Amino acid sequence: MSRSRNASEDPSDDSVGATARVSEDHHAGLWSTLVQRVDAVVAAVAADRDDLGTRHALIEFLRGDVMAHLQTEERFVYAAAAEIGSDALVATLELDHRFLMDLVHQIARADTLLQTALPARALLTLVGLRIEKEENVLIPALREAGVDVSELLDGMVVAMSTDYDSSFSYL
Repeated sequence: MSRSRNASEDPSDDSVGATARVSEDHHAGLWSTLVQRVDAVVAAVAADRDDLGTRHALIEFLRGDVMAHLQTEERFVYAAAAEIGSDALVATLELDHRFLMDLVHQIARADTLLQTALPARALLTLVGLRIEKEENVLIPALREAGVDVSELLDGMVVAMSTDYDSSFSYL
């Protein structure tokens, strides 16, 4: 995922770059691991292997890391966005979360690797779009409203590390 600098951002303001790096680094770890897990499932389908270990690894990552990320994000980042009056943006992102959670449930209920791969590819696409929305719309809106985004994201990472310590593999 990439983030382009908003024209209204001060290029000499190091906090802008640092915040973007923290957000991008965190999302990059989640994204990289998710892509690896989904690609492994798709490769197994392409090779006509019913690899239960690959399916299990994806489901565990989704139930652990991804769900914890989504829940913590709602508690911290979406709550901050609601406080600054970005209700429509929050509603859009919450809708994404509901669809993501539905896809996780579809993947968990799948009987075959092919039935796992199809919603997994959809989930990957939706996660990618969501990350872009957060990094290019939500984070800049919070910053423009005067929210200390670095502190907010640090708090989110600390909460994820402590609340879900045993399952976070990408922090």
